[in-house]
Amino acid sequence: MTAQIPDEFRYMGELYSLVGLKGSPLYTPQDFGITPMMASTACYRGFVMRYDCADGRLILEGMSVRTEEAPPINNIDPMEEGGFFFSHRYENLGLKTRFSGSMLLGKDFIDSMYVHMGFQRPMAFRTLLELQIEDGDILATNDLSAKMEELRNRDSRMGAQPDSRDHDDVMSWVEDAFSLDYDFE
Repeated sequence: MTAQIPDEFRYMGELYSLVGLKGSPLYTPQDFGITPMMASTACYRGFVMRYDCADGRLILEGMSVRTEEAPPINNIDPMEEGGFFFSHRYENLGLKTRFSGSMLLGKDFIDSMYVHMGFQRPMAFRTLLELQIEDGDILATNDLSAKMEELRNRDSRMGAQPDSRDHDDVMSWVEDAFSLDYDFE
């Protein structure tokens, strides 16, 4: 496996990557009757969602997906991609999410902290925001950039590899690398 392509978020006019998630699930293709297939080793789940944080709400704006059947979503037909990764792309969906919980959005990725497995670690982004959301409404935003800098200064390799070559350590690390769960405590 390789590093995974994250979901994208537009927040305050800037593009961010989803790097952490706690709470109810975000939309997936399955919510719309779509069965995704692996697009590549860089997109094991077979889809990438695109969200907009606009007017205090979290809106699903688009989705790229590899699938055999792509029905209309919110009365919008998909465009066929024909590319290597995805077979279909949806744009301008305008669907408010039902998400409740918190999420981490990162930008300004630090190339030297790249890990070739799963999703990138939150500490690998110079800018990290935590959004608190209730039923799709954005209630608060916390800037965790300074906290991530402290973690990097303490140990920039934290979470970058398994603790040992022991099978259980390796399997646990791989599971963590493909999870967006987070806890800094």
